[in-house]
Amino acid sequence: MRGIVARLLNFGTSAAASCALFLVATPRDTAAQRSGNTSSQQNPRWAAIRQVFEQGEAEGKYFRVNLPRTDLHVRIGPDTLDPGLELTSYVGFMPAATSGTDVLAMGEVVVREDEVAAALAEARKQGVSVTALHNHLLSESPHVMYMHVMAEGPANAIATKMHAVFAATATPLQPRHEPEGQATNGADWSVIDGILGKHSEAEGRTAEYEFPRRERLTVHGKPVESVGTLETASEVVFQRLGPGRVATAGELYLLTSEVQPVLRALDEHGLHPTALHNHMLDDGPPHYWVHWYATGDDASLAKAVSAALALMNGARKASQSD
Repeated sequence: MRGIVARLLNFGTSAAASCALFLVATPRDTAAQRSGNTSSQQNPRWAAIRQVFEQGEAEGKYFRVNLPRTDLHVRIGPDTLDPGLELTSYVGFMPAATSGTDVLAMGEVVVREDEVAAALAEARKQGVSVTALHNHLLSESPHVMYMHVMAEGPANAIATKMHAVFAATATPLQPRHEPEGQATNGADWSVIDGILGKHSEAEGRTAEYEFPRRERLTVHGKPVESVGTLETASEVVFQRLGPGRVATAGELYLLTSEVQPVLRALDEHGLHPTALHNHMLDDGPPHYWVHWYATGDDASLAKAVSAALALMNGARKASQSD
């Protein structure tokens, strides 16, 4: 997911007018810039990735590119999903060594059902590992799938390979600019914030809550932080549907021993699971992901999420980016 962002579409103005690719800045991106983490922003690895994607931001010690599927108009029943609710492709990058420009890239490609074959073929052609292919939602129209990918090597080469995989789909890669001064968050999340903690990101009708794991994590044999940048933290997204009514979807990152208790808690509280699967093949210790989708009122849905979080070795309140 991360998830949102559409982590959604709060765009910078520094991209050249001739830029052929999509620049996304997010509340978390802005927080990273405010932190004065100049050395991270100027990491030569990230400069190489920006040359390929013409977008992306450093988030702590990692780097992320978000590509919302704004071309899709996905509905579940009477409701249309915003790009921030399970419809944003991304790729996160982490340094693969203490020196040099190598990176480990982990990403998720949101694909229409008719794009799957082309995306898989391009991943094989580029030498990008596909670590999972599955649903996150049920009963959506059109049907969408999620292809998880991983690659390691020099930053420029890996970014080029990943870009080619995204380009094999209809994922928008053109810049899209919001009118200057337009409000980015008009929804009231105070009820949910009071139960889950302050949201980590909000944009338009969507808000995201991030819940890090507490155990030490590795991916591909490398230690990683539990963060949304790499999708190694649990994430919960809410979308405002109307007065007193929201939709929620998310992904809880679970140890094997937590899977059954969390599945039971979600179901008992009306958040019916839609998927249980891996996203990575070699994370340590082994974890699984549980997804769900539900609609209802703010308090009931937030309390249901809270009940599941209480059964996990993770933060009980959402992490905050500022």
